[in-house]
Amino acid sequence: MLFARFSIINYNTSMNFKVEYINRLKIVITVILVILISLFAYFFKDLFSYFENKFIDLRTNLSTDRGLFSAKYKQADKNIVILSVNDLTQYEAANSTELNLTRWPWSREVWAKVINFLEKQKPKVIVVDLNFSNYEDLSRNYTSPDMILADTIGYYDNIVLATALRTPYKETMNMDSAKILDNFANPYVPSSDPLNMYITNKELDNNISYYSHTPIPNIFTNSTTMGVTNLVTSKNREENVRYSQPLYKLIKGNKEYYIPSLALAALLKYEGIGKLAEEIPIENNILKVGKHFIRVDDNGQTLINWHSHNASYTDIPINSILLSMVRGTNYFEYNKINYPLNFFKDKIIILAQTYTATETHNTPVAKDLPDAQIKATIIDNYLNDSDINNKYRKSFPKKITEYKGVIITIVFCLAIITAMLIATNMILAFFNGSLITLAYIMLSIFLFCHPKFRIILDMAMPLYFIISTFIISFSLKAHHEYKKKKKIETIFGNLVSENVLKQLVNKPHRLNLKSSVQRVTVMSCNISNNLKISEEMPPEKYVKLINNVFNAIEQIIFKYNGTINRFVGNSVLVYWGYPIQSRKDSQNAINAAIEIAQKIDEFNSSLNLNIKDIDFEEYDEQTFEEANPCDFSFDVKIAINSGEALIGQIGSSNVSDFTVLGETVDAVERIENICSEFNKNIIITENTLHLLDEEPLTEYLGQIRLKNSDVKLKIFELKLPPYEDNIKDEGTF
Repeated sequence: MLFARFSIINYNTSMNFKVEYINRLKIVITVILVILISLFAYFFKDLFSYFENKFIDLRTNLSTDRGLFSAKYKQADKNIVILSVNDLTQYEAANSTELNLTRWPWSREVWAKVINFLEKQKPKVIVVDLNFSNYEDLSRNYTSPDMILADTIGYYDNIVLATALRTPYKETMNMDSAKILDNFANPYVPSSDPLNMYITNKELDNNISYYSHTPIPNIFTNSTTMGVTNLVTSKNREENVRYSQPLYKLIKGNKEYYIPSLALAALLKYEGIGKLAEEIPIENNILKVGKHFIRVDDNGQTLINWHSHNASYTDIPINSILLSMVRGTNYFEYNKINYPLNFFKDKIIILAQTYTATETHNTPVAKDLPDAQIKATIIDNYLNDSDINNKYRKSFPKKITEYKGVIITIVFCLAIITAMLIATNMILAFFNGSLITLAYIMLSIFLFCHPKFRIILDMAMPLYFIISTFIISFSLKAHHEYKKKKKIETIFGNLVSENVLKQLVNKPHRLNLKSSVQRVTVMSCNISNNLKISEEMPPEKYVKLINNVFNAIEQIIFKYNGTINRFVGNSVLVYWGYPIQSRKDSQNAINAAIEIAQKIDEFNSSLNLNIKDIDFEEYDEQTFEEANPCDFSFDVKIAINSGEALIGQIGSSNVSDFTVLGETVDAVERIENICSEFNKNIIITENTLHLLDEEPLTEYLGQIRLKNSDVKLKIFELKLPPYEDNIKDEGTF
C-alpha cells in the first residue's frame, strides 16, 4: 500500500531514552515531594493545631450576632444579667462612707444580704460564681457569717453555688488517690445530691473524671445545687475557652460523684430540677435534660456558641445594687440611668468576679473576655441553643470524625488533579485550582457558621494538602504544556503557516499527537515536464530554480492553512483537517490548487530567456521578463481527495515519522498518475466535491478502483477559471 508522510520528525533511540528518563524522574520527584509533605505534616502537628485554632477563631467571629446568618438564630439572651465585682467596684466600695465595707474579701454576711435583696425581685435563677471554699468563722454558730450565708442560700430553691475542681483525671490518673487527698481530710462532697447519670460512651465517662483538690465545707452544700466553674486547666488554656464542660465525675477516695458544670446547674434550676433525682443520660454523646439536647464530644465538652464580645450581656457593677440597698430606693443606677428593681424579675442573675488578668480569658471573639461573660454565654447556650423546640436555636458546633475529614480532603485533592488534567490552558488550570481551594474554604465557613449545621471541618491540615496538591499538579501541568508546545514547534514549525503554528502553540490541548483516525482532504502536487530544463543547466542552478517554484507553492499552501510534508523530488504532499480542522478545509484545498496552477502559468510566462546565457545567481522575475523566449516550461499535476486517514507516528525504534496513511492517501497517489497519463492539471474526487458549499466547474472523467480494494471513486477534472480571475479569498478557520 502506498502512503504519504507529513510533518516528519525523527526520534532516535537516545531521544526516546531521554523522554522516558524525564518521565521517570518526574514520578520519582513527585513521590519524594508527597513523602516530604506528609512527614512535615506529621512532625509539625502542633503547628497545624495552632493554625487550626486560629481558623476556628476566624469562623467564630463570622458566626456571632453580627456575623453571617445572624438573622437565622436567637441573639444573646437579654434575660441573663451579670452583677460584677471588679477592681474598680472594690476600690469605690472601700472608699464609700455609705456602704461602710471593709477591704476585700467582704464578709459573707454582705453576700447574704445581697441575695435576700435580689430574691425580693423574684429572679428566675441566681448563680453565685464566687469563691467560698474556706471558712470565715470557725465558731460556726448561728450568728457567724458562714452560717448566715448558708441559711440564706438554703432558704431559696433557685440558687446555684459555684465550686471548683482543679485537676483533671488524666493528669493524676497514675497517682495514688490517697496521697492526692493527704492534705484534705474534709469528707464532704461538693454536692449534697449528685447527678443521677448514666453514660453510654465509656470513653467519655473516663475522660470527664476529676480528682478534687478543693474540699467544700458542708454548710454550703446541703441546701443548694453545686456547679463546677473551672473552664481552664493546667494544659491547653487557649483550647479550653472554646469549650464548656456539661458535667464532671468527681473521684474522692473510692467514691464517684457526677457534678454539673455551672451552666448545666443553671439549666437544671431553670427547668425546676431541684433535687437532681431525675435521671439525666448521655446517649450517643447527647446529654438530655427534658427538651434540652446538648451535644458533647468524647471529652465531655461542648463547643461554645459565641454571641459577641464583652458587651453581649448586661454587666452591672455590684455597687449599684449595694447603694440601692443602703439608700432604700426602688431603683438602681446603671450607666447614669435609673432602672426599677423589677428589672431583675424572671432574670438569670450571675454574681461574679471580673478582675483584669485573673478573671479574664483570651477567647475566639475577644481578648481578655471577662469570665462572667463566658459563663453567661454558656448558660445562654444551654437554655436556648439546646432547646429542641426553639426554631431559632443555633446548633452546637461539632467536629466530623477524623476518617471523614481525610476522605473530604482526598476528594478535594483529586478534584484539583482532575481540574488540572481537563484544563485547556495554564490560566484555566490556575483558575480551576484556585476555585476548588476557595470552595473548600467557603464550605468550611458555611458549615461552621450556618446555624442548622455548625460542623467543624479542619482547615489547617486539609488546606496544606490541598494547596500542596495544587502546586505540584500545576507544576507538572506547566511542564507538560511546555514539552507539548516544544514538540508542536518541532513537528509543525516548518510545515504550517505562522498563523496556524501560533494557534497550535497557544491552544495545544486541541491537538492530539497520538495515533488517531482523522477526516482530511489530501492534495498531491507534482512539478513535471522539467527534465529538459535540468539537463540544460548546472545541478545547483536547477535546484535553485526549482526551489523558487516550491517557495511560491509553499506560500500559497500556507495562505490557505494547509499542512505540507517535506518536499520529495518534484512532489509535495499537502493536506487539510489536521492539526487544525475547519469546515472550509476542502474549499481551501480547491482554492490552493487553482492558485498554484495559476502561479505556475505565471511562472512559465516569465521564463522567456535562453537558459544557457543566464547567470542563475542573479535570477529574479525581472530577468525573466527581459529575456528571450524559450521553449521550456514547468507543468503541474494536482490530485485532491477527501476521507478518513490514519495519523500517527510510524517507523522503527530508531527512526519514525509522523505519518498519514490509508486509502484516502493511496487514492491521491493513484489520481496523480492519471493526471500525468491523460495530461490533466487538476483532478478531484466526488468525496471532495460533496464537501464544498458551491460546486465548481468540473468534467466527469469516470471511476477508478484502488489496488487491493473494492472501493470505486468517481473523479472529475477541475476546470480552471480564466487567468485574469485571480483568487481573492484567503483560507479561513
